[in-house]
Amino acid sequence: LGVLVNARGTASVEAVPSRALTAYKRAETVMRQADPNCHLTWQLIAAIGQVESNHGRFGGALMTADGVVHPAILGPRLTGDGATSRIGDTDAGLLDGDQRFDRAVGPMQFIPQTWSRFQADGNDDGTTSPFNLYDATLAAANYLCTASTGLDAAPGLRTAYFSYNHSLAYVDAVLGYARHYEDR
Repeated sequence: LGVLVNARGTASVEAVPSRALTAYKRAETVMRQADPNCHLTWQLIAAIGQVESNHGRFGGALMTADGVVHPAILGPRLTGDGATSRIGDTDAGLLDGDQRFDRAVGPMQFIPQTWSRFQADGNDDGTTSPFNLYDATLAAANYLCTASTGLDAAPGLRTAYFSYNHSLAYVDAVLGYARHYEDR
């Protein structure tokens, strides 16, 4: 998904669905309390949401009031063919329905193994799901703050975004959206 799908999308704050904006701002608030030295802002998370799934709207998906995105957003099978990395199954097909290869899942496109490490309950409903934008957004925030310090400066951001997706084109696209959101 990611850059290939959404790099030409609209990046105005007005184009961010209100539920997605609420999820991004909630993740910022939680992370500000949990790790104030991370300097994570909602714009930094929203930029990933834009590139990865157009804020949970990829392929015509819709979001319920509690943040669940339907139909489920699944990335391509990570077979190593084409532009994908080869990642064998890490979740017995539990999240992605594939018992041979992993697929990135949900609006923030987590690899199942990464989700198992960073999963979070972003809406305090007692469950975690990569298909719930609130949960996935808080998990992405945790991931970014773990991947790099100093998200208030370009070097730290570049490191964190590159860790999220090992593509310089991805990093440039996400940074571009983040800066655009910050300027609005």
